[in-house]
Amino acid sequence: MKISPSFFRSLLLAVAVALFSAFAAAQTRNTAFQTTPYFNNYFSATFNGTVEANSSRSDNGQSTNYIYESTNHGVTQVVVVRIVDHDIAVDYTSSDFYANDDRTGGTVDQTSRDHWQGHPFTYTFRHYQREGNDLGKRTRFIIVNSRTVIFIYQIAAYSYDDRPEWLDFEYSLSIK
Repeated sequence: MKISPSFFRSLLLAVAVALFSAFAAAQTRNTAFQTTPYFNNYFSATFNGTVEANSSRSDNGQSTNYIYESTNHGVTQVVVVRIVDHDIAVDYTSSDFYANDDRTGGTVDQTSRDHWQGHPFTYTFRHYQREGNDLGKRTRFIIVNSRTVIFIYQIAAYSYDDRPEWLDFEYSLSIK
């Protein structure tokens, strides 16, 4: 039996498309909870529910926080855009400063440093107690420029595996 060249090319194309589709599906982390796209002049992200926005001055009066928050099935997702009134270093010393200044309490189970879209960040995963609840908080402290910092974080029960939702949330963040 002889196979025609056009049939062979079609077969190769079909196999390539099937492999590409399988690879693309494997790269998707959609947990089905990330349903609410949100955007403003600083960022865009996909949250797990309706986003509530508010703002406040920091306790020390040296910055303004713009807070965007949603909660769904016991998982809270937050993006804070902090506008600082003075210049800060655009490197890990600033992201480490904010990570170390986190007043959540508890213990830090994990810390790492990297870049997100060219911006240095420090990541922490904290284990803490609040009102009798055992909680975990994942945070990226991103230094956008000398006056802008973005904190993206997620809080869930420590016993709940929220990592897939965190990956969806943190990877949806696009800094403008």
